[in-house]
Amino acid sequence: MLSVLIVDDEAPARRYLRRLLEAMPGLLVIGEAGTVEQAWRLARECKPDVLFLDIELTAGTGFEVLEMLESRHNPAIVFVTAHKDHAARAFDVEAVDYLLKPVSPERLAQTLARLQPRAAGLSMRTRSGKRFIKIDQLTVVQAQGDYVCLYGVGHANELIHVTLKRVAEQLPSPPFCSLSRSLIINLEHISHVAQRPGAQIEVSFINGLTPLMLGRAASQRLRQAMASNG
Repeated sequence: MLSVLIVDDEAPARRYLRRLLEAMPGLLVIGEAGTVEQAWRLARECKPDVLFLDIELTAGTGFEVLEMLESRHNPAIVFVTAHKDHAARAFDVEAVDYLLKPVSPERLAQTLARLQPRAAGLSMRTRSGKRFIKIDQLTVVQAQGDYVCLYGVGHANELIHVTLKRVAEQLPSPPFCSLSRSLIINLEHISHVAQRPGAQIEVSFINGLTPLMLGRAASQRLRQAMASNG
C-alpha cells in the first residue's frame, strides 16, 4: 500500500485527482495541501511514499516544496501540471512521472505501474508484532545472534527473528549487496565512502543513518559492488 499526498493550490483539481487515485488499488491518500507551507508540514508529519505535486502554486512552486523536505525522507515525486515547459527540470530532480492536466485514468495507471517497485516489501514478525517493511526504506541489514537487525527510514534498530540468509533471499540484488555473512547494505543509500587508517573504510548514508565502518574484506566487496553497479 502506497501512501499519497496531493499538493495543488486549486481545490477542484485536488478533488478530481483524489477521486482518480482512490479508485486505484494499492493507494491510500493521506492528505491534501494547497500551499508550499502546508505541503512541507504534511510531508514532514505524514511521510508519504508519493507526492503528487503541482508546479505553479500560490506564493511558491512545487520545486520549493522539494527543497524544504528533509534529506532523510525521499518520497517519489509525480508532477501534475498544466505547463509543459517544466519537464526538463522535473526530471532533473528524478521525478517518477510528469502528468499534464487534465489527467486521464489511463495515463494515471501508467504512472502507478512505475511506482509499484516502491510498494514492494517484506512481511516479517518483529518484537512489536507482524510488520510490513518496505524494501526501499532499508539501508543496512545485520545479523545479531538469532536475530536480524534492520536499519533505515522508519526502522530504527528493529529486530526480527529470522536468519540473514532468509532475508537476503527476499532482497533484490542490486541494489542490496552482501558484504559478509552478517551484513547486507543498500548501495542506493550510500552518500559517500571515505578511507580510514589501515584498510578500513567509513560508509555514510543519504538518510542520516550512523556511518558504518568496514574492514578489509567487506571494503573490497563494497568497492567491487559499487563499480559493477555503475
